[in-house]
Amino acid sequence: MRRYIFIIITLLLSLGVIILNFKKSHSNFTNQLLNIYDEPLQTCKENNMTNGSWDSDGKCSELDGGVHQICIKQIAQNAKRFSEKTGQSDWSDKRQNNNHCVCLGAWSLYNAKLQSKTKKKDILKCEAIPKNAFSNNYISKFSEGWNKWNGHELNNQIKNGVESLMRNCYTKNDAKSIKLKSNYCNFAKNIKSLNTSQLYNELC
Repeated sequence: MRRYIFIIITLLLSLGVIILNFKKSHSNFTNQLLNIYDEPLQTCKENNMTNGSWDSDGKCSELDGGVHQICIKQIAQNAKRFSEKTGQSDWSDKRQNNNHCVCLGAWSLYNAKLQSKTKKKDILKCEAIPKNAFSNNYISKFSEGWNKWNGHELNNQIKNGVESLMRNCYTKNDAKSIKLKSNYCNFAKNIKSLNTSQLYNELC
């Protein structure tokens, strides 16, 4: 009997060590992530905000799964009816003063629908958007990339999403924006809908 108890305790201790090592590894991984400015990735979460599709460190770090990497500041105020306009329930308007990590598909569709209307700037927390958002690996999560997402897409919406991100985060003559421009140009040069645009010609 004592032998079985000893075995169970040993297994529990081993499991505890595995869990601690995993948490440490995950923490180190997210701490090493860079944002679109090639700086350490900042948290999307601020203070006591309720969960907004970020990881346990409050970062939009999902490289797989839900791929929520675009940090919108106070989504209920700054992007009214965001979720409803992108074919979802009205969850975003219930977020009050909370930030939220959204996927590039939803962000692209939202901005494509606003194409003919006044677009707000400064609604993204750019320092909290991982560099991986500007990568072929990220935009090709689905068979046709973020142009095909949830059945509510508009034609070529990826262009609206990426360029709206740039409008929010790029500032001419700003030192850190030089890195952002480089990341954008390297990313966009292989995507026809982006490398033929006016923004690409201006920046790249």
